[in-house]
Amino acid sequence: MRGGHRALRGAALALLASFAILGAIACGGGNDDDGGSAPAATAADLIPDLSGGGFTMAETGRVPGATTAQDAHYAVFGKAGPVSSVRVEVNMHPDVGAATKQYSAISEALRNPPPDLFGPNATQRDNEAVYQADQSRSYVTTKPDGQGNLVYTDAYRFGRAVVIVYMISSDPAEAAKIRKDIAERMAKKAPD
Repeated sequence: MRGGHRALRGAALALLASFAILGAIACGGGNDDDGGSAPAATAADLIPDLSGGGFTMAETGRVPGATTAQDAHYAVFGKAGPVSSVRVEVNMHPDVGAATKQYSAISEALRNPPPDLFGPNATQRDNEAVYQADQSRSYVTTKPDGQGNLVYTDAYRFGRAVVIVYMISSDPAEAAKIRKDIAERMAKKAPD
């Protein structure tokens, strides 16, 4: 499955980068404090701190392929258990109009992802959204992998931020709980 995680990361980055060109502002510093009341100023600021749930951040940085004018950041988290991996991607836009345009394009593209995004022959179906942001769409792969894992994909627009959360899990109930927690944490910090 390690190769599958690597393929998922690479393909997800490529997909986000291809749609991120629709606009963004200059990149700033990161802040994993989920408790502050000030809205996130940058994409990195909106990445949630998942360490309280036992996750370890394995990778973080600017989305490869993003232009210097784009504020696009990602983080990959992992842990042992039924929810083994979470990837959060954020693209902060200068205004809600640009974010809405990108969200519309990417949320539709995620419905029918490229064949290499989740592995050969993987397809997605609509899934129940666990959180209602300004705009929300959720998908899940139709068949589990050899370890019983499904990939859950949540696309959100929080004000001028477009967020994609990918999760690999073998437990739908635990996945739903963590997906909702991530969205709630991000909503608290999201800019208007």
